[in-house]
Amino acid sequence: METERDFVHPSITDGDLEMLGFDENINTLIEDHWTMAHIMHSAGIFSSVGQARKNGWNMPIPTGFWQKRIGKKKTLISIFNKTFDGMSIRG
Repeated sequence: METERDFVHPSITDGDLEMLGFDENINTLIEDHWTMAHIMHSAGIFSSVGQARKNGWNMPIPTGFWQKRIGKKKTLISIFNKTFDGMSIRG
């Protein structure tokens, strides 16, 4: 069974989400203070943000689109974060 988790910043438009193939049932909205450790905890990869940090995920969330299979269950993590200037990918 494939597991998939989507994370999107609230500033991303519906048009941008459709263009990249995200469905309307986004799992989680990214909060501005989050790091990748928060993403990994929210996705169920680690039992706490602290555990995710101890395992090397204490880094900023990448800007734009990022996707990778993580963990023993090979959970597909898809992130669509704001860009540096806060613009959507279509400008």
